[in-house]
Amino acid sequence: MVTIRDIAKAAGVSNSTVSKALKNSPLVKASTKQKILDIANRLHYRRNIHASQLVSGKSGLIGLVLSNFGNPLFSNLAVRMNQELKQRGYEMILSLSEHGIQLFEQLRVEGVLYWGDLNRGSEIPEQLLAVEIPVLQIGNDALSNFPSVLIDRGLAIKSAIDYLLECGHRQIGLIGDSQAVKLNSFKSYMRVCGFDVPDEYVLASNETWLDGYYAVKNYVFTRSSPTAFIGSNNLVTKGALRALLERGLQVPEEISLIGYDDLPDMEQAEVPITTVGPSLEQLAVESVDMMLSIVDGESVEPATYILPRMAVRKSVRSR
Repeated sequence: MVTIRDIAKAAGVSNSTVSKALKNSPLVKASTKQKILDIANRLHYRRNIHASQLVSGKSGLIGLVLSNFGNPLFSNLAVRMNQELKQRGYEMILSLSEHGIQLFEQLRVEGVLYWGDLNRGSEIPEQLLAVEIPVLQIGNDALSNFPSVLIDRGLAIKSAIDYLLECGHRQIGLIGDSQAVKLNSFKSYMRVCGFDVPDEYVLASNETWLDGYYAVKNYVFTRSSPTAFIGSNNLVTKGALRALLERGLQVPEEISLIGYDDLPDMEQAEVPITTVGPSLEQLAVESVDMMLSIVDGESVEPATYILPRMAVRKSVRSR
C-alpha cells in the first residue's frame, strides 16, 4: 500500500508537506501541491481513514442524508457538496435514508448534513435523536430543531409572479399542489396583487415528470385559461413543457412557463426554461461553511437563509 512517506520521497518533500497538500492546505504552494497530487495519482494513493483517525483523532468524513435521488436536484446538490468538502480536505459519504446514520456513527463521521422535513414540531427520526454527531438541517422552509440552512420557497414563487406581471401576464396558473408553502404563497400573493385564483388555475400534480406531463395533457384550455404557468419543481416543469409542445401549443408564443429549481438541464430543455429558486452552488457553500464551523466547535446562528434568484431564458414572452 502506498503511503504518505512514499509520496514524500518521490516528490522530494517532507511527510508533513504531503499531508498538508492532500488536505488542500493553503500553506502549500500551488505548484508543489499539484506536483504532490500528480504523484499521488500516479502511485494510486488511497487515504487510510482508520490510520488518519488514530493519528489525528478525526475522521475527515462528513455524512450527507438525502430523502431520494429521483429528482436531479439531489444529484446536482450532492456533487456540489462533495466538491466543496473536498476543497476543505474532507470526504463525503452519501446515504439515501436516515438509517445510514448508524453507519456514519461506525465510521465516526464528524458531522451530518440532513435534507428532510424537520420543522419545529415535526417528528424527529429516532436515528438523529440517538446520535451525538452534529447535525445540520438543509433545505427546510422554517426553523428546525437543529441548526439550519433554509430555502425561501415562498419568496421564489412571489418572484416568479412579479416577473410574469412585469411581462404583462394577468392570468397566471400553478402546476403542482403538493407543496403547501408554494401553493399558499401563490394564492396569497396573487390576491395581494389584486388577482383572483380560480380553482382551474391550480393544476393538481405531485412532484414527478409524469405528474407535470399529465396535469397539462389533461387540462382543458379555454379563452380564460392562464397565459402563463409556474411549475412547482424542475421535473413537473419539464413534463408540462413536453405536454404543451405535444398539444401543439408554442412556448412562449402562446403559453409562457417558469420553472422552480435552476438546474443545468432546464437550460437544455426543448425550450430553454426561465427558472427561479436557490443557487445550488450557494446552498452547497453555505451548508459546508456552517457544518464545518459546527464541527470546529464554533457558535453559529440558528439559521441562515438562501434567497431565490431568477435565471431568464426563452420560455416567457411579454404580452
